[in-house]
Formats: sequence, structure tokens, C-alpha cells
Amino acid sequence: MKVIVLFSGGKDSALASILLEPFFDVELATFAFGRHDTDKAAKEAAKVLNLPHRTIVFEDEVLEEALGMLLDTGYPRDGLNRLHRHALDVLSRDWEFVADGTKREDRVPMMTPDGVRSLEDRQKVHYIRPLAGYGSKTINALAFRYMDFETLPSEVRPASDFEVGLRLALEERCGQEAVFRIFPANHMHTRVVRRKSV
Repeated sequence: MKVIVLFSGGKDSALASILLEPFFDVELATFAFGRHDTDKAAKEAAKVLNLPHRTIVFEDEVLEEALGMLLDTGYPRDGLNRLHRHALDVLSRDWEFVADGTKREDRVPMMTPDGVRSLEDRQKVHYIRPLAGYGSKTINALAFRYMDFETLPSEVRPASDFEVGLRLALEERCGQEAVFRIFPANHMHTRVVRRKSV
């Protein structure tokens, strides 16, 4: 069986991919934002994980909708959740099994139970969250066992997640001050740098 994993190049989506390997042929998918090379970190991480990877570019109207949500609310949550739902919908068109690295303590991005049922019923897909039962402490312990990773500030674009693309698009549209106003200060992301032999 094959599964496609929504992949940022960070430790959570990497660990989810590794945990699925005993049961599935795993492929990774990263969503990029038009002219920005927001998939670079994910491509590099996929190479060190030795897993096939593809990049899918968000449609302009989806990015515009997410940016509008950021500007309307002044917070990233709704825009990030919108991109997450859309990415899962896109992957569900061609794959029967779709997964991501969202974990138990995540608030964003996150599918509600009703959203999960809707996705599975509409798309006739199996949505898998391998990390849903684990807390951050356990995830870190597992991640250290299987990979080396760095933790860096979001501003240096360590991962290829939705936040990176939204930050770039928002800065381009409204300036750096808007990014500081909407996104949390001192936010960190991880980047996988090596897969360990276990």
C-alpha cells in the first residue's frame, strides 16, 4: 500500500513518515508558494530520509484566501488551517492513504473531528495522523532516536511549512511589520539534517 505524507522537512512530518514505513510505501509531498522556493528545506530533508518527494504549488486563489484570513483576523490560525485542509484535499484526489505530522498538542494546523469525517467521506480517503497519540516529550525522544535535526527561528526558513510561505507572501504584500504583528515572536521550527541508522 502507498501513502502520501504532507511534509515540511521538520522532525514531526519526518517522524510520521518513518513510523509509517513498516506498513506503507511512503512518498512525501510539500506544498510551495508560487515564485518563492519554499520547498527547498523539504527537498533536502527528503534526500536525507531517502524517501521520494514531490512539490505541489498552491493555486494563487488559495494563497490569496489564506492571506485575507491573516489580515482579517490578525492571527495566523485560520489561514494556516485553510492551507492544511486544502493540501489534504488535493492529495486525496490521487491517493487512498493520506497522512501528516500533526500531533496531539498541536492547535495549528489541525483538522477537527468533523473535518476529518468530511474529508474521508467526500474524498473516499484514509486520513492518518501517526503522531496524534504522542505528546511533545515522546515525539522528541523518538525523533532523536531516528534523526538529527536543528531547531531554528522561523525567520531563517528552516522548514517548508505553510507558515514560511505565508510569511514571505505577507512581507511582499504588506511589509515586515505586518509579519511581526500577525505571527508570534520567537517562533521556532525544526529541520531534519540526517537520518540515523537504527
